[in-house]
Amino acid sequence: MLPRLGPVTRLWELLRRARDRAAPVLADAVALVRPAGRRAPEIVVVVGVVISVLLALVLVGAGRNDAHIDANRAQAVAEVLEGGSRPHTYVRFTTVEGAVLTPEKGVFYPRGLEPGQLVEVEYDRTDPELVRVAGRTWTEGLVPVLLGMLGLWAVVGPSAWALGRRRRRRREAAQASAAWRRGEEPADGAAGSDGPDGEDGPDGEDGPDGEDGADEEPEMAGTVRR
Repeated sequence: MLPRLGPVTRLWELLRRARDRAAPVLADAVALVRPAGRRAPEIVVVVGVVISVLLALVLVGAGRNDAHIDANRAQAVAEVLEGGSRPHTYVRFTTVEGAVLTPEKGVFYPRGLEPGQLVEVEYDRTDPELVRVAGRTWTEGLVPVLLGMLGLWAVVGPSAWALGRRRRRRREAAQASAAWRRGEEPADGAAGSDGPDGEDGPDGEDGPDGEDGADEEPEMAGTVRR
């Protein structure tokens, strides 16, 4: 059994060393991330805003490409090529000048196109790389973008609200704990205060030798009469 424990022992030793080396790095990472965690609701909202802006810019870019095509529009019949994907569907067409082109960016708005299909396209004469399916514009992407934004904020909104609520609860708990501690200290000091040298106040003041002064006076008076 002992020879079998050697490799296991060495493995545990390597793991221990790796843990010791990684511990300072993890501690530094936690120290850097901890302040950001206090702003988690704001960070989530900012991420949602950034993604929304990027989605809106997609529509802006599509609208700008359509404007260029409309300014110098020409039409042709293109063949849909194989090997494309959903974002990039490649077509091959012949321009009015007789050049055969296959745009590197693919054709815009390729929904429903299949390899080998012939489709009418519109392109920019000054920049034939800008080509779209005839009759389609940037509005083709309006519904997908709006649905994407709706789904995004359906996640971002509740997440930011839940994180903000959790932060408020922690803050209220910390404030309540601090207030309880401040109120406890004066109460303890008032309850434990005695007279000088630990003796009671005037109501419970004792005479010498621990006897009460009021009880001693009648006995002294009786002695004098005798």
